[in-house]
Amino acid sequence: MQALWMLMACLCFGTMGLMIKLAGTHVTLGEIVLFRGAVPVVGITIWALIQGLSLKSPVAMLHLRRNIAGIIAMWCGFYATTQLPLATATTLMYTSPLFIALILWLWFGQSRNWLEQLAIAIGFGGVVAVLQPVIASDQLSTALIGLGAGAVSAIAYLQLKSLGQAKEPEWRTVLYFAGTATVTSLLYLLGFGEFAVFSSTGSGWPLLWLLALGFFGGAGNLALTRSFGSGSTWLSAALQYCTILVSTFYGITVLGDIPSSTTWIGVLLIIACGGISSYATHKRKLSKV
Repeated sequence: MQALWMLMACLCFGTMGLMIKLAGTHVTLGEIVLFRGAVPVVGITIWALIQGLSLKSPVAMLHLRRNIAGIIAMWCGFYATTQLPLATATTLMYTSPLFIALILWLWFGQSRNWLEQLAIAIGFGGVVAVLQPVIASDQLSTALIGLGAGAVSAIAYLQLKSLGQAKEPEWRTVLYFAGTATVTSLLYLLGFGEFAVFSSTGSGWPLLWLLALGFFGGAGNLALTRSFGSGSTWLSAALQYCTILVSTFYGITVLGDIPSSTTWIGVLLIIACGGISSYATHKRKLSKV
């Protein structure tokens, strides 16, 4: 069942990426983040009130630290998704295991065994391979923002561990993050006046895409949290890279983005980095038992 939850999360996140790409040519970045947050906020709040559950968290400061990193990663990642080929943007955002390994090694002084060092080297090789076609098309700055999303996501994932240890329920973690996305996007829209979806004439597709990305984003977040909390962390971490494959499929079949051979090599190397890193972490935990 754990594997099914993660595969569902991958399908949801891959579909969310497609919705962002489709909506990105008609609406603003602020609107994309707004709907990504507001749709789950409304849905989860209604469900919690019906169930008689409290929306107040006893560990609000843990949420704050996690959400600061997570919301920065979201804004950067969504911007990269609107500007880059879907497979390229998704791959760069999924470099977080590489940065987690580097943070634990360089900041916390955690020793690396040969397997983890191999994962870091493979991950860097994958990043270089993915960036090469981007550099050739003068989109390096945008690609670096996408890569930054992967780096900041690593910090957010490390904060999630603290929330799990505090026994914070999954739905409230997702709710608080979605609420942060809603607030920051509203501030952005009020400050810059970029609200285009209701002023556009003709097709109602942009609004439908925005609603869909909010639904799939919230559902993916819940499925991801359930997967990580229901069994082997290693299995969940390894399976999450299926999102890149889903995004690549959508990019080819729907958007007509055919990755170059160099990009394919980079995608495979980054997936290998994540899988090896997750397995090495799994072995490290077993050795301490």
